[in-house]
Formats: sequence, C-alpha cells, structure tokens
Amino acid sequence: MRRIGCVALLLVCMTAATADASEQSTRLYSRGLVEFHLGRYPEALKLFDQAVEADPDDSYARYYRAVTRGRLHDLDGAISDLRAALTTKPDFDQAALELGVALVQTGALREAIPWLQQAQRDPDAEAHASLFLGLAQLRLNQLPEARKNFQRAAKDPQQQLAVTYYEGVLDYREGNMSAAEERFATVVRDGGGSEIRHEAEMFLKAIREPARQTIALSGAVGFQYDSNVVLAPGDDTIKTAAGISNQDDGRFTLAVSGTYELWRHKQTQLAVGYDFFQSLHFRMTDYNLQDNGPSIQLASSVGPVQFGVLGRYDYYLLSTDSFLQEGTALPWVTVIEPRGRTELLYRMRRRDFKKQAYWVRDAFNHSAGIRQFAYIDTPERYVSLAYRFDHEDPIDSHPRLTADQYKYDGHEVAAAVGWTFPFELSGELTYLYRHENYAPESDGRHDNQHQVIVLARRPIGPYLTAVAGYYGTINHSNNDLGDRRFDYERHIGSLALEARF
Repeated sequence: MRRIGCVALLLVCMTAATADASEQSTRLYSRGLVEFHLGRYPEALKLFDQAVEADPDDSYARYYRAVTRGRLHDLDGAISDLRAALTTKPDFDQAALELGVALVQTGALREAIPWLQQAQRDPDAEAHASLFLGLAQLRLNQLPEARKNFQRAAKDPQQQLAVTYYEGVLDYREGNMSAAEERFATVVRDGGGSEIRHEAEMFLKAIREPARQTIALSGAVGFQYDSNVVLAPGDDTIKTAAGISNQDDGRFTLAVSGTYELWRHKQTQLAVGYDFFQSLHFRMTDYNLQDNGPSIQLASSVGPVQFGVLGRYDYYLLSTDSFLQEGTALPWVTVIEPRGRTELLYRMRRRDFKKQAYWVRDAFNHSAGIRQFAYIDTPERYVSLAYRFDHEDPIDSHPRLTADQYKYDGHEVAAAVGWTFPFELSGELTYLYRHENYAPESDGRHDNQHQVIVLARRPIGPYLTAVAGYYGTINHSNNDLGDRRFDYERHIGSLALEARF
C-alpha cells in the first residue's frame, strides 16, 4: 500500500509540474506575441525560446516560434518547430499551412503537398493553402492540378493578383500566349510596386518582344571504339569469302553546328544552319567520313502547337572521295501537353551515291512517324514510345544493277526513358526494334534489327557537357535461299565533350 501511495504522490507531483510548465509557457508566448505584433521579432523570438524551454510539448509555443523564425529567414528552424507542433497536435491545420509554405520555399515540393492539402480543410486557410499547393504543382509540371488549385485560391479576393499571375505562367507554359499576355497585363496594371508586377513585365516583354538569339553555335569532340566499322557479316565463312579480316577500329570525331536566324515575326522564325562532321580512324582510314550539311527551317507556333518544315542537303566524303549526296524535306508538328508532348513527322529523302559500286542504293525514302512523351514531374524525367513507317523506293536509272532487290517497307517501334540523378547527372536508355520486308527481287529477304542506346550526361561549367554512350546493333537477316550475308553485330562505345554557345 505504501508503494502505491508513493506512486500516486509522484503522479500528482508530475501532473502539477506539467501544468505549471504549461502555464509558464503560455505566459511567455503571450508576451512574445505582443513583441511579434509590434514587429520586434528578435525580442519575440527570445520569449518564444523560453516558452519552448519551459514546455517543449506546447504546440502553440512551437508554432509561434516557427512563424517568428520564418520572419527572420530561418526556414530550417521553422520547419523543425512546425514538425514538432504537428507531432504533438496532428490536427493543427494552421501549422500544416505554415509547414507546407516553408517546404515550398525550400524546394521540398512533394513533401509540401500533403500538408497543404490538410490546411485546405480550414476555411480561413483554404485560399492561402490552395495558392501554394498550386505553386508546388506548377513547379512539378502538374499543370491541370495547379490550375484547379489556383481557381480555388481565387475565392479570396486578397489572393486574386497572385492567382492571375500564376495562371498567366500556366498559359505561358502551355503555349497559350494570348491568354498569358492578357493576364500579365492585368497584373502590371493592378500590381502597384509588387515583385510579381515586375515578373509579369518580364513575361510581357518575352511575349511581345521575343529574345532573339541570332547566332547559335555548338560543337563536340569525341573518341569512339567501333567493333564493326565495315558492317561485316556475323558468319565467318561469308566474311572469309568476302576477304574481310579487319573490322574493328577506334576513331576521333569532330562535329560543329551553327544556326543563324534570318527573320522573325512574333512566334514565326526562319533560320538557316550548317552542320559539319568528320571521323578519323586510327587504322582503317579508308572509312574516314566527312559530312557537310546546310539546312533551312521555317517554324511557328499557335497555342500549344508548334510546327515547321526543315529542308536539308548533305554531301559526304569517304576518305577523300565523293561518296554520297542526299536531300531531305521534313515537315513536323509538336503538340505541347500538360504532362508531355506528342511529335509527328513526315520525311522524304533522296539519296544519290557517287561511287559506282553503290549506285544500286540510289533511292527515295518516305517515312512517317509519331512519338509520345510522358513527363514524370519534369521534362527531364520522361518515358516515350514511338512508331515509324518508311518505304524505300530505288531509282531505276541503272536497270542492270537490279536495284529493286533493295526495295522494302520498314516498321520501327522504340521505347525510351530519361532520368536525372544526383550530382547533375542525367541519362537516357532507348530500345528500338525494326523490321524490314524486302521486295520479291531480294529472294524473300527480311531483316529484324535490335538497337540499344545508353547515354549519360553531366555538365562541366556553363558551356561544356561530358557525354558517355553505348550504341549496340544486332541485325538478323535471311531470305528464302538461306543466305545470311546481311547478318551483323555492331557495338560502339563513345566518350565526348560537347560545347554550346
């Protein structure tokens, strides 16, 4: 009985001590609130520190200290206090609002969303929570959800200016420039000397006077190892009969590209470009390849739809000899969507080989394709699926060469994923399957090709990017005669340094 009495006395003492601590904390944070409302934040913070020290479990003391820390730009301290307040009092919706806002300000967007959604339950906090929830979703590229929450925030007239600005940003991101211009003009008219008025002015200038980069230059130098430079057959007997003994080699590569904008009017521009490429092999110098490619492109946009047509001419040298010229016409359309984009294209290409041994491959090629991107949070994180059809139509200018044996219909599907990693590293993995059905003159030839591409990129300063890549191709080919001379494998490893100006 004596033991029970001691325990009971201890519990009474503890309860009394807890009550006393809570009362002391309340008195201290009440005095702190007076200093806070007078704008004396350092003095208020000292009193809130004492209140938390008196009762660390007092959610209100934690909350008021967090708000004060926020005013003094100590967001990490504010977040710590708000987490503690919500641990003790999970239904503290005002603390959930402040925590969500602080997390958005520090860039922890995904973590902020559930707290802001909780704060929306409080009618007094709903509009403010909806505004910051929409902002988090906008930055995460969740555009439809962001628009819904901005509309919810607009129920509070005090949020109207900010809502108009962010809805303008949404319209701008979606390519609806007329609506964006109207919203930004409203913010400029009604924004007084606010920061968002200044931001809206910058958007208006970008819409009405698009920044014109007249010249753009890029280049890359790299090293590659190619396991099959000559596309030698996989069958050793066929390879020996053809006299192929060497097929792998290393090479240096150089690529330079430039564009010059000739003309621009609002969303329409006309630009010319030039691309140069040179490969230099270590041993198999007869396969050094040079490409000179001038081009011209007319492009425009209407709302979320971008479209244009590209014309290009390429002239290739193999070693020092003229090898191939080809012309390409490529109309294209891209539709920008809230969480991705759709690309449509048609390509017509005419190839004219300069070496007599390749005249049999002179041909028109017609191709049409579609590619769908789905973004995961940001455009840098995506998955994509693509399909392309092409038809190779040889030129009958050399009938003795039986060019129709190279006539085919091709079907190609591809899947890709792009991702970003810590330390500014990004990567892309692509798998492509291609099937080609050749004309009867090929003796029933059909090809099945598998390609794997792996790329990794990391910026080095503002202008340079290091790129590592692997390109693998396995081509299975056969005809009714069992001839497998078009079977081959090719594996290329690549290291390059890219520059853009």
